[in-house]
Formats: sequence, structure tokens, C-alpha cells
Amino acid sequence: MTDELLNHPGALTADVRPTASYTLRVNGVDRPVTDAWIGESLLYVLRERLGLAGAKDGCEQGECGACSIQVDGQLVNGCLVPAALAADSEINTVEGLSGAGGASDVQQALADSGAVQCGYCTPGMAMAVHDLLQRNHRPGEVEARQALCGNLCRCTGYRGALAAVQAVADAREAALEAELEAAEQAAGQAPPAGAPAAGPPSYPDQAGELPLYADSELWHEADQPAPPAPPAGQDDGTLRTGGYAYPPTPPHGTPVPADWAADPGAPGGAGAPGPFAGPGGTDPFGTTAYQDAGPYDGTVYATDGYGQYPGHDATGYDATPAHGIRLHEDENA
Repeated sequence: MTDELLNHPGALTADVRPTASYTLRVNGVDRPVTDAWIGESLLYVLRERLGLAGAKDGCEQGECGACSIQVDGQLVNGCLVPAALAADSEINTVEGLSGAGGASDVQQALADSGAVQCGYCTPGMAMAVHDLLQRNHRPGEVEARQALCGNLCRCTGYRGALAAVQAVADAREAALEAELEAAEQAAGQAPPAGAPAAGPPSYPDQAGELPLYADSELWHEADQPAPPAPPAGQDDGTLRTGGYAYPPTPPHGTPVPADWAADPGAPGGAGAPGPFAGPGGTDPFGTTAYQDAGPYDGTVYATDGYGQYPGHDATGYDATPAHGIRLHEDENA
């Protein structure tokens, strides 16, 4: 039976291994893979099926690091990852580091520091440095050595790679500081380097001139003391700085001026009583003009309307007495 299977036409050429079709998202681009053996490594699929030969096939045992790539942000050895298990994952290879066809800052730093000779380990080394600086923006030498310990290099050693890590970290930090400073200057939060300190902001109006409140003698007018009032009888009633020149109120007890009590145009002629002159120097309302009532004598005056006073009305309630009527003796007790 075995001999019949071996002698059957096409028995040795028939591919009976299980296959699968899937899509790999590599460097932000969906790449379909059809009828691939499910046991193929991600390194093999990238190189042989998708034509991405940046990752190198060094040992196929995960020892040399030449095939280092990122899967969902984690640095892995592509030769140890089944490609079918990486379907729908985000895969980044060394081809994705460079932009617009030029070398990335990591790749350029490795070249400038002399870390490239045969170049076989360089793609994996670049991916390891890129992954380190993504996780740690300012790695020390010990941290850099730990990140590169999985990448074997038999040509140049590791001194150039360690120098490249430091160079990229310094360049990125300087670029970030410059970007932040430019953003602050654009927002008006910091003056340009060497510029004099700015004064208070001015707000020009439509005519290009400063508004009245920003540059005017009236700005501090409210803080100035009011001018003294002119002597009595010399006020001409004109405007003065700070307000109208109203004559001051005379103190209590000042006698009425003669020109107020006398009316030159009255029918009696000059010196006749004026409209505010009344008998005994009072006005028609019975109030003595500007006459001091003297010191308070302690008399209590009625203000609530109760008590027997002149003017008692017919309803039985006392009318409010006129101002100045003294209380009865019993009310003062």
C-alpha cells in the first residue's frame, strides 16, 4: 500500500499542507497574503511574499536580532512569529523608519557614528534603537546596552551604536525645546531672544491713534484734589475742572442776604420785601430763614399723634400735633 502511494503520479509534488489567506498591516498599509502555509514565519512572509527584504535572515532561531521588527508596538524577532498569528496586527519594519525615501535620524546617526560596516545587522540594530527611544527619550548607557544586547554585531562592535543613541536623544531634545520656544513666541507668552522687555499693550483705534483713556490728561483727573471754592460773592457760575461751580451751602444760622430778602423790581421800589421775605424775617411758610434754634433744651416733642392736643378730631383719635408743640406735663413725666 505504501509503495502504491509513492508510485502514484504527483504524489511527491502534491502540497497537502494547510494554507490560509489573511491580511497583514505593514507600515500602515494593508498587504493581502493568499494561500500561504500557516507555518510560515513572519520574516519569511515579509521577505518572500511581500518583497520587504529589510529584515535579515540570520539564524532563524531568535538569537542574532537581524530580523527585529515591531508587532503592535513590541520589539520581536520576526523569525519566531507565525505570520498567520500576526494578521490584523500593526507591523513596523525598517522600511517604515525612513520618510520620503530618506534615512531616519536613527539610521543617519548609525551611519555617522561608524556603526555600519557589512550592514547585515544594521536593520535590526536600527529597529532596536528606534524602539528604545520610543520608550525612553533620555536613556543612559546601561539602558542602551540592555536594549542592544539582543543584536549581534561581529564587525564594528557596539561603541558606534551607543554613540548613535546619545546623538539621536540629544538632537530630539534640542528640536523639542526649539519647537516649544517657537510656540510660546507665537502665542505672545515669551519675547524673542535678545528682545527688550515689552511694555503694557496698546490698543489703537480705527484711526491708528491711542484711545482717549490710554493717553490723556483726563486719565488721572479723578485723582487730583478739587480746586478751592472762590470767596463768597465772587463765584461767576462758570465751569471749573472737576465739576460745576455751585456755591457752597451756607452754614446753619447764616442770615439771609439783603439782596435775597429785598426785591429791587417789586412794586414798592428798591428795598421792598422780596418774594422770600416775610414778617419778622421769615418766609411765607413761617420758617425763619437760616436762624439757629439754639442748643437742645431736652424737651420731648410728640411725634406719634396720641394725647390731648389742640386739633382733636371728631373720630376720637388725636391728630398729629404740629411740629414744635410741647407735650403736657404728664406726658413729660
